[in-house]
Amino acid sequence: MKRVRLSDTLTIAPVAVGTMNLMTWGLDAKGLVERIYEYIDLGLTTFDLADIYGSGECEKLFGEALKLEPGLRDQIEIISKGCIVYDQPRRPWFVTESYNLSKDYLLTACNRSLERLGIDSLDLWLLHRPCPLMDPVEVAEALEQLRAEGKVKNFGLSNFLPEQVAALEAYTDIPFVTNQIQMSVKCMDFLADGSQEDALRRKMPLMAYSPACGGKLFRKDLSKDDLATVQVLEEIRQELGAETLDEVLYAWLYRLPVTVVPVTGTGRKDRVLRAVKALDLKMSREQWYDILRIARPPHVSKKYHDI
Repeated sequence: MKRVRLSDTLTIAPVAVGTMNLMTWGLDAKGLVERIYEYIDLGLTTFDLADIYGSGECEKLFGEALKLEPGLRDQIEIISKGCIVYDQPRRPWFVTESYNLSKDYLLTACNRSLERLGIDSLDLWLLHRPCPLMDPVEVAEALEQLRAEGKVKNFGLSNFLPEQVAALEAYTDIPFVTNQIQMSVKCMDFLADGSQEDALRRKMPLMAYSPACGGKLFRKDLSKDDLATVQVLEEIRQELGAETLDEVLYAWLYRLPVTVVPVTGTGRKDRVLRAVKALDLKMSREQWYDILRIARPPHVSKKYHDI
């Protein structure tokens, strides 16, 4: 299984195991150790976490697993994220999620993640969301301090648009080695907002969350448009000789010119393996465009109006 190089010091598996729903996997620390080893045996050594997953409980459980098996840490790559804040609802009619990219908050968030995980450093730490109040000077100071202290080996971003990436880069020499964004046949924003072209220009792999559409195409009560999309996906599944529609969804992302590392969102090992199986599928240009035509949203249609 070919690994993906993010920097001179970091390569990751071509499929990252996402842990957002870790607390629903039905595993205790011992069971999680066994599951991690099962993934390692398959070549899946990259695990994606965040401080808000399970309100910190996902990192805590992962840390308990690492404590049970100290030698496990050196066999895997640990990714985490910080900056999303769930405030106490001062005004119940407001959404309580906000973002904090201040220096003090970023340092505190990263240190708390390390404490929950019980480790000295993260292989990769992502700024989880851009913030309109972001002061690039403060962000740069925080990242440079974390790097100098050896607490983060590599830095990346999540949900940042190209102009937001550029704004941060103007204030620091720290390279951002990836941008984790939502990418799927149900979320094609990356085709319209310049994210793919920006990543290609930077020669930067993208990480894709919700690559299988968050299960939206597997519901019983599909809309008319989604039913039409599933029909085309099924036709292409048969043409490719794939076993499941999931594999077609992953193959569509792998066909892009930019390197895409999907972040799985399931606790089922068999579904994670579908992302691995899809690495061997060779989707044609015609098949890729068939899916684009049937599934693309209006804002993407405007950019590719003549297809």
